Amino acid sequence: QNLGRTRSRGMEIETEARFGRYWTISGGYLLADATVLEFPANTTLEGLRIPQVPKHQATFQARYTNPRLITLGVQARAGGQQFDDDLNRFPLGRYFTIDTLASRRLTPNFDVFFAAENIFNQRYLTGRTPVTTIGPPLLIRGGIRFRLRG
Repeated sequence: QNLGRTRSRGMEIETEARFGRYWTISGGYLLADATVLEFPANTTLEGLRIPQVPKHQATFQARYTNPRLITLGVQARAGGQQFDDDLNRFPLGRYFTIDTLASRRLTPNFDVFFAAENIFNQRYLTGRTPVTTIGPPLLIRGGIRFRLRG
């Protein structure tokens, strides 16, 4: 069933700064106040938050890119409390994760890379209906990237 009327108010801010030839730092913030305004079929939903929409989200990235040497990056992501259900009975809570990346160009067409996501192995909820679902644990991956030139 579709909702009668919803409203999503907020703002998004992003910024990026370069330092010298090799450093880039960026960040962003999103405020999303998403609520149900009217729903005649079920008035208990009126005034509640829209499921799976955190009110606050933020990101931060720092990257060092020197094509002759290496590319290194770190990214942090954070999200505020959100709900998994339309009645706002199942909060998912806040989360904070940090990811890293390192890559090295071997030839004009080949790179090797190593990445780690959620490096502190933070546990956070991504779902609670009908069963509890936990976000991904520490994930480490590496490989070779091949580029085809046309």
